[in-house]
Amino acid sequence: MIDFQNPLLRPLWVRILIVAVPLILSATAFSTGWVFLGAPLGLVGGFVFRRLFLP
Repeated sequence: MIDFQNPLLRPLWVRILIVAVPLILSATAFSTGWVFLGAPLGLVGGFVFRRLFLP
């Protein structure tokens, strides 16, 4: 798992990159019809977004 208190996660560009990668992969999977791969990737992206950006 990700240690959300890690100082390497402090820069904004790192947090955006960590959130964007699974969401982009999820969108790509959904657009090609791979629903069973897109759904977990979307959940991971949402979870990481929640932990990194929302209080």
